[in-house]
Amino acid sequence: MIPSLLDVRHCFVTDARGQALIHDVSLSVRESECIGIIGESGSGKTMTARALLGLLSEDLKLQAEAMILGGQDLLTLSPKARRQVISSTIGFVPQNTVAYLHPLIRIRNQITDGYLAQGLGTPKEALVKAEQLLASVGIQDPQRVLNNYPGELSGGMRQRVNIAMALMCDPQLILADEPTTALDPIVQKQVTELFFQLHQTRHVALLMISHNLNLLRKYCDRIVVMYAGQIVEAGPTAEVYDYPQHPYTQALISVIPQLDQDPNLPLAEIPGFVPEKDRDRTSCLFADRCRLCTPECRQPLTIQEETAHFVRCRNAEGV
Repeated sequence: MIPSLLDVRHCFVTDARGQALIHDVSLSVRESECIGIIGESGSGKTMTARALLGLLSEDLKLQAEAMILGGQDLLTLSPKARRQVISSTIGFVPQNTVAYLHPLIRIRNQITDGYLAQGLGTPKEALVKAEQLLASVGIQDPQRVLNNYPGELSGGMRQRVNIAMALMCDPQLILADEPTTALDPIVQKQVTELFFQLHQTRHVALLMISHNLNLLRKYCDRIVVMYAGQIVEAGPTAEVYDYPQHPYTQALISVIPQLDQDPNLPLAEIPGFVPEKDRDRTSCLFADRCRLCTPECRQPLTIQEETAHFVRCRNAEGV
């Protein structure tokens, strides 16, 4: 059995009014494993990532039974020790390349900052490593890019810089939050393939948040489906895609555009919206949008969490 690199147990995030944003999320990532998280906007994917990284705003409250990273429970550490463990174990690649890179600081200073802060080498060694990493992520002239400001680079180049930056401290896990957002389709494909090439060659674990279901199906070992701050289905990729058990997962897969569909027909969609309130109720949160909803779906739901293919649905109990 491959040991878990990350093990989050019963995680809750609430706002200043006590309203649930993330409710009872448990998630694990094994060493060298590739996990994909999917769900509509507002499903809690990015909020979960920020909770893992310790990047929640001060008005939000985090509670969990345990958040174990690299064998250490982050909840038992001091803030300084927690930041040290997270920064040395996780490389983060954001979706917003413009906001993440400071517009007035050269790339060379931004990409080496974490490496130097952790005392991993000298400034000269940091620049050598940065140049090597920029070359490894497909940047043709790394020395020039190191001296550039972010505004002098294209979106695809900035994202490659972010990936190289995430690798500077030799992380065991890369957490990528919608890393191809706002990139054109060709660059999206290049950046995506780069992630999984790094995953395979460096044997680094990858936790990928994305709306692109076909992308995750191609590359990931396991899929986690989130809805309204909860995990509603999780399991091996082939099982989740070929035999989806939760109506929400089925709906997500059904709206994927097909090459042979009639171009004159409107694209399929899931009616309704992801609820923002009452995310901590014990009945099904998807009931109001579910075509299979029955009166029993409005009742409290008992689920079995210790299963290889987990499903939060009354009609799929026992899966």
